[in-house]
Amino acid sequence: MDAHAIASAGVPVLCIDTCSILDVMRDPTREMAKPHDRQAAIDLVAAAESGGLICLMAEQVAIEFSDHDQPVQDEAERNLKKVREQVDRINKLSAVFGAPGVVSLAHLDDHVGRARAVVGRWLAKLGTVMPGPLAPAKAFARVNAGVAPARRGKESSKDCLVYETYLEAVSALRGAGATTPIVFLSSNTNEYLTESKILKPEIAAEFGAINLSYAPNMSAAKYSLGL
Repeated sequence: MDAHAIASAGVPVLCIDTCSILDVMRDPTREMAKPHDRQAAIDLVAAAESGGLICLMAEQVAIEFSDHDQPVQDEAERNLKKVREQVDRINKLSAVFGAPGVVSLAHLDDHVGRARAVVGRWLAKLGTVMPGPLAPAKAFARVNAGVAPARRGKESSKDCLVYETYLEAVSALRGAGATTPIVFLSSNTNEYLTESKILKPEIAAEFGAINLSYAPNMSAAKYSLGL
């Protein structure tokens, strides 16, 4: 990452977590899948493609994405298949009771492929951020102390490495003179928010020190970035 080049670009910066990249193509039958968030994902990557946004991806995020890419697509395909089978069964039941008709879901046939293509656009614009030499030790210390985003009883080392990588990167950007909005996007809200849906105190303090904002979804990220 060239902190001075990014700072001199004078555009907002988005730091993304693995879950939020995967969300773009997750199973659309989930209740948490919102059309406005998927639209915001398209709007944000279009902004990056036009030079109005810089997107960063921690090295650990790239590793995790590679591990989950195909399984997330497969899950979406399975659940869309279930929906189509349900609708077909209901159509046949309706016909039994004298009201034949067809509700077609043919437009969903390539839904996962189209969603993955949007993810591909994101991957093309995400600049990889390598962790500094101290980041792994800092992440391990967070886990041992149970300091957010670490949580007791959960394997949090990867989350903490992503977090420390971005803290370093944003600190470097601010040090290089960046004054534009910088947002960390992660839909893993349990790690970052309290039950009252506000940033956990330790995270709020660290984000506040470097003027880093948090967004739980693409729509919130778009708003915080001023796009």
